[in-house]
Amino acid sequence: MAFLNNSGDIILDAVLTDLGRQRLSKGDGSFKISQFALGDDEIDYTQYDLTTGSAYQDLNILQTPILEAITDNAASMKSKLVTYSRTDLLYLPIAKLNQGGTQTYFATSSVGTFVALVNPNNDFTGKSGTAYGYETTSNKKLLPGNILARSGDRTATSVTVHQGLDTTEVSFTNLLDPTLTEDAYFIYFDNRLGNITDTTGVSLDPSYIDDDNIATYVLTQGNNPLNFASIDGPNTGGSSNTTATTSPSSVSGPYNRQALRFSIYASDNLAYSDFLFEKFGNTADGTDGSYTLVYNIDTEVRVVGAKTGYSLSIPVRFIKIKTF
Repeated sequence: MAFLNNSGDIILDAVLTDLGRQRLSKGDGSFKISQFALGDDEIDYTQYDLTTGSAYQDLNILQTPILEAITDNAASMKSKLVTYSRTDLLYLPIAKLNQGGTQTYFATSSVGTFVALVNPNNDFTGKSGTAYGYETTSNKKLLPGNILARSGDRTATSVTVHQGLDTTEVSFTNLLDPTLTEDAYFIYFDNRLGNITDTTGVSLDPSYIDDDNIATYVLTQGNNPLNFASIDGPNTGGSSNTTATTSPSSVSGPYNRQALRFSIYASDNLAYSDFLFEKFGNTADGTDGSYTLVYNIDTEVRVVGAKTGYSLSIPVRFIKIKTF
């Protein structure tokens, strides 16, 4: 890793993706550059200085040290540049976790992350406390943000992502422009730790797994209907109900009427072996006195809109109780 010389010359530093290098190495003619992406992860646009003369307003941005292109897709291109031909766009859509509002939601836990409980067969009999995911021993009600990551139906514990314009300058009763409305998403997740499921707990097949064990899932409304849920609200189904005062979406302005929903299933390597926990994770002492040691691994699920390129990183903590 190194910095590019940005003393004045314009430098284009391009690298092949993992898949591109794989096809190039075959030498069978399958290698062909058909797409490219641009990123500006290093740039802090708040450095634009309106208090100086026009020739110097963007000087700090132009002098920002730029890293050489990184081949590791897990560490680069977090924010890809997009092009819009329209000149009347004042706001661009974002993707946002639904952690409140009037719509059914599943929020992160008190530690600011989703918690995936990975003990085999979800064997937490007679246990309570946050590490076990239950409020009490008797009612077995899951604490907010906890997922039984080795069970079936995930309807009540599905991560929900809303998309739209997060501004009050435009009323949420307006319809989101179709050119800004996502109908497909890319989801990136560490394949060693688990896989993405629909709301019934059925595991989805990744489209690609790279050399870093990062699985890529492509979810579309047509192919994955169980991963999308309708959000009821003004103008739904062509109506013109503008009497609502509260948006059913987590974004403040016009929103996508289809929310993305998914859950996580822990891998057998996590459930039946401690190797990955000992290699990548940490240990913590128990808090309720009924167990002595808890393994945990912190990771993330990255959701990227196929149309807008907006990227959302969702924290996930896998927890496994070592001793009962």
